[in-house]
Amino acid sequence: MQKLDTGKIADGVKALIEKGATLKRLKGVTNAELEAVYSLAFGYYRTGKYEEALKLFQFLVLFDHLNAKYWLGLGAVQQVLKDYHSAVASYGYCSFLKLDNPKPQLHAAECFLAMGDRRNAASSLEALDAYCPKDTDIGREYRAKAAKLREAVGEEAFAALAKEDEAAKG
Repeated sequence: MQKLDTGKIADGVKALIEKGATLKRLKGVTNAELEAVYSLAFGYYRTGKYEEALKLFQFLVLFDHLNAKYWLGLGAVQQVLKDYHSAVASYGYCSFLKLDNPKPQLHAAECFLAMGDRRNAASSLEALDAYCPKDTDIGREYRAKAAKLREAVGEEAFAALAKEDEAAKG
C-alpha cells in the first residue's frame, strides 16, 4: 500500500486554488445545479428557516468559493442568527470578490455595531464610501442607508478612525 504524501497533496490543492479551481468544477457540478440550491436556500431564508438556509449556503460557498452572491447569502443568514463574527468574515470575503458591491460593507457595519465595535463599523462605512459606485441606483440607495447607519455609529468613531489613519501615515 502506497503512503500518502500530505505535503504533495497540500501543494496540489494550493496550485488548483491559485488557478481558480472550485470544488464545483472538480466535481462536475453545474451552475444550474448550484443555482437550484441557491433558490432553495434563499427560499428558506425568506421564510425564516434559517438553520436550513445556513446549511445550504455553507454548501454553496464550499462548492463555489468564488461566487460573491453565495457569500452574501451566508453572511445574511449568520447575521440573522446573531453569529456576527462569522457574518463579518463572510461579508469580508464577499467584498473581496466584488469590491464595488456596497451590500456586504453595509451589513458588516451593522454586525460590528451589534457587537458594540463602533470603530470597525466606521471602517466598514468608510470602505463603502470609497468603493461604492456614486452614480447608480444601488450606489445612491446604499449611500443613503450608510448615512443613517453613520448616525448610529457616531461621529466620534469616524474621528478616531481618521486620527488612527493620520498616525499611521505620520
